[in-house]
Amino acid sequence: MSIEALKHMDFSTKSDVWAYGVTLWEMFTLGDVPYPGMTYSLQFVDELLEGLRMPKPRYATTEL
Repeated sequence: MSIEALKHMDFSTKSDVWAYGVTLWEMFTLGDVPYPGMTYSLQFVDELLEGLRMPKPRYATTEL
């Protein structure tokens, strides 16, 4: 879920784009878990607000 959805339960096309990006990330990592070892908490949301992002997927090459 997007930051605004996690923090305020606010859903929009922006939150849809975030979710789509996570879905693509999962596809290009062949099913890895996003943000492994992390659980939903206010600290997690704060870390997202501070710039925490997932690494580039292994199979998302620059040619794509």
